[in-house]
Amino acid sequence: MPIAQHHQPEPRGILQDAGEVEVMTADSGQVRHRYAMVVAFNSEEDLRQALADHHCAYRDGQAVQERIAHG
Repeated sequence: MPIAQHHQPEPRGILQDAGEVEVMTADSGQVRHRYAMVVAFNSEEDLRQALADHHCAYRDGQAVQERIAHG
């Protein structure tokens, strides 16, 4: 008889924007990324799980949807 596995749902992020982004971190200070995606999560736990699993799924945010629609 197979053992039932409890599978935690994959965290879902929202792709808010893409392009050049500047990030402020406590360790590195200001870091600019020329090619970047901003992915937001609904909770700190979702973010932690995505980082721990080294992957995440996302959906396009409004700004990205508009960029795709209008080229």
